[in-house]
Amino acid sequence: MSILNKEAAENSVPAGGSAAAKPPAWGDPPSDDSHNRETINAQTQRLAALGFMVAGVCHEVSNPLAAVHSMLQILQSKRGVTPETLEKGLASISANVARVLAITRKLGDFSRVGTDPPAAVCVDAAMEEALALLRHSSHGADVHVTYRGAPDARVLARPVTLQQVLFNIVQNAAQAMNGVGAIDAETRIEDRAVRIRIHDGGPGIADDVLPRVFEPFFTTKTPGEGTGLGLAISYEIAHELGGTIRASNHPQGGACFDVVLPSIRE
Repeated sequence: MSILNKEAAENSVPAGGSAAAKPPAWGDPPSDDSHNRETINAQTQRLAALGFMVAGVCHEVSNPLAAVHSMLQILQSKRGVTPETLEKGLASISANVARVLAITRKLGDFSRVGTDPPAAVCVDAAMEEALALLRHSSHGADVHVTYRGAPDARVLARPVTLQQVLFNIVQNAAQAMNGVGAIDAETRIEDRAVRIRIHDGGPGIADDVLPRVFEPFFTTKTPGEGTGLGLAISYEIAHELGGTIRASNHPQGGACFDVVLPSIRE
């Protein structure tokens, strides 16, 4: 399913409709006998999602490569290049190469499915790991996070996938606040689902931006601040786990992300 379809325009991931195997809404994890089949299905689904990103990948990679090529031509065409010009040229090349590497690394991480079978994942533990990563990121040191957990909340996932979804959201929140502010997060068990809500103290999401927040490579950040892939990847992972992800503006200000996933019992 394309992440550019009508549901994406409405900021919501459909809870079903995929041909790939999906985790049950509740119950025990699948048996080991189905592990290989589920791994192949998950890999196929992720590669299909990447297919919809190809046009954006070509555009995003071609721009920095064109900049590198132009800078190399400039440096090669000049005789007696001054140290200052050389330093600026090499800095430009380094920055553009780093951007290409960041894009390919994120796409590579997303396309790979671990060999570990899906298992019951503690949501609180995944959130703690995501917040630990945030604290060590360039925008997270001065961000205060309040988290109200649900110790019994479990979802069926592969290791690190839920952590990746949550980290992408809190990192996006920290960047929206320019690295200074507060994030309020909460996990609740609702009937047969787990809801994870993340609310930041930033400026919120503009009305014209809200329908596009999950589009791959769409970003309002300044060049070099992000690849525009974090929320798109979170969107696809949430769908792969049989859940939904929704972006909205909180009545009290700031952006609000709701991730709803099927809960399981161990």
